[in-house]
Amino acid sequence: MMKKIFFVLSFVLFGHMLAAQSTEMAEGDSIPWEIRKQSFIYNSANLFNDVQVAKMALYNLISENPGNPALYDSLALIYLQYNQNASAALVAQQSLRINNDNLFATEVAASAFDNLGVKDRAIPYYETLYLAKNDLNVLYKIAFLQLELKRYGEAVTSVDIIMQSEDAKSQIIVFPTEDNAGQEIPLNVAAHRIKAMVEESKGNDDEAKRLFLATLEMYPGFQVVQGQLQLLSKKGQEDN
Repeated sequence: MMKKIFFVLSFVLFGHMLAAQSTEMAEGDSIPWEIRKQSFIYNSANLFNDVQVAKMALYNLISENPGNPALYDSLALIYLQYNQNASAALVAQQSLRINNDNLFATEVAASAFDNLGVKDRAIPYYETLYLAKNDLNVLYKIAFLQLELKRYGEAVTSVDIIMQSEDAKSQIIVFPTEDNAGQEIPLNVAAHRIKAMVEESKGNDDEAKRLFLATLEMYPGFQVVQGQLQLLSKKGQEDN
């Protein structure tokens, strides 16, 4: 899963310190009055957890400074946090038009399109993140989306890259369990499971079973895989 995104508005003012300052323009102050006012409103709204006012203040700030990607990033994050994923994706894309190297906006766009179920739109953003950060967890996410889109060759290639990395043995993915405690599984094992799922999705049940069993050899007691094997065996019995 993607890590939770945190972002602090970085603009010409100094964040929450502004709330303690006078709203009067000091002599020689180069900050336009409207920007100072809207920034004060934005920080105050965040302090008092008033999301609608914070969004409106950001829109007002954008109208004064439409070329500042940090403002779009802050707005996109609000939309993402409140599950307004279509708006989050659109705002993040606008931020990327201003600065196409903006990894924060890239991550918001990836998450938003993913949440919307538009997997083919999410993958390019995740790929940009992976190439920039070399984060195997991001590549694992890409492999899963490729599987769901039936891009099997690409999914297997992504899995192979993960499994060839020594780092994948020490990185952890948490899988659900019946007792809701969760089970920590090494990333390389979780990636190998995707290979089995590829074969199952293609209808190659015997090969899928072999790969699921190989995954269990890598990590005995992997509950999710045990469940998948049971379902696969039940399916085979029904077909017979």
